Amino acid sequence: MLKLSAVCYRYPGADIDALAGIDLLLQAGDIVGLLGANGAGKTTLFSLLSGLTQPVSGQLIWQQADMRVGLVPQHLAFYSQLSIIENLTFFADIYQLQGRQRQQQLQTVIDACNLNARLKQRAATLSGGWQRRLNFAIGILQPAEVYLFDEATVGVDAQSRQQLLTAVKQLAAAGKTLLYTSHYLQEIEQIASRILVMQQGKLLLDVPLSQFGSESWQLMVQWPQQEPSGWLELLANLALTAQPIARGSIIDLSSADQWQSLNQFITAQPVQPDLIRYGKPSLEQLYLHVTGGQL
Repeated sequence: MLKLSAVCYRYPGADIDALAGIDLLLQAGDIVGLLGANGAGKTTLFSLLSGLTQPVSGQLIWQQADMRVGLVPQHLAFYSQLSIIENLTFFADIYQLQGRQRQQQLQTVIDACNLNARLKQRAATLSGGWQRRLNFAIGILQPAEVYLFDEATVGVDAQSRQQLLTAVKQLAAAGKTLLYTSHYLQEIEQIASRILVMQQGKLLLDVPLSQFGSESWQLMVQWPQQEPSGWLELLANLALTAQPIARGSIIDLSSADQWQSLNQFITAQPVQPDLIRYGKPSLEQLYLHVTGGQL
């Protein structure tokens, strides 16, 4: 769908590149989760992909010259004096939607973002969450091959967020390419097929989500006061390394036998832990590991 080759961009007057040698291949049907701290270069990358800026060096190679890009920006981008339906019909005009396609696209985004109840309400009087929904609907209204989502669900309630994420997955199922950035890492885990990690304008990691996880499982244990006698000796006997946390440990496990031994020890204690968590490392933990702890 789209290839970036050694793409660099530097803002006028800046001392360093905002994007430094980005190589990237985006394919149809991809939902790519783009992670990075503030200032990592995510929004600059979106500006390049949407045509708002041009690279200082390198190439953006599109599969077709006339491919369209839909954008759900981080900042609200609609006319506050217009109602929801007036905003949507205005942008349908801007996108040159006509006839049956126009009606289908309008109804699709209204349903996807659950806007039916307030179509005639002026945008300025909407709550922040409803304004986000309108912003989202305008971004996906344009029929496009590539969609960019820049913190698209900030301030949206949990139920509405799930509905918007369903709309994202439906676009991918239709063969669209999606680049999705969010500080809600649970969203990325839920929808992404692939993970990109950026830091200081560079691409640190580009892997399928299925390969981003660790092969090991983790056990987190926190005790009411301190670790019981014999706990550290047991870890040493099982050849396990513990990462200290307040009143406990995070332990990487590689076999079921290790978990059983630890579980038996914990169960036998007269004072039980305050907290036990067992499972795969979260995307947030892995992201912090890749970036050296910068979130």
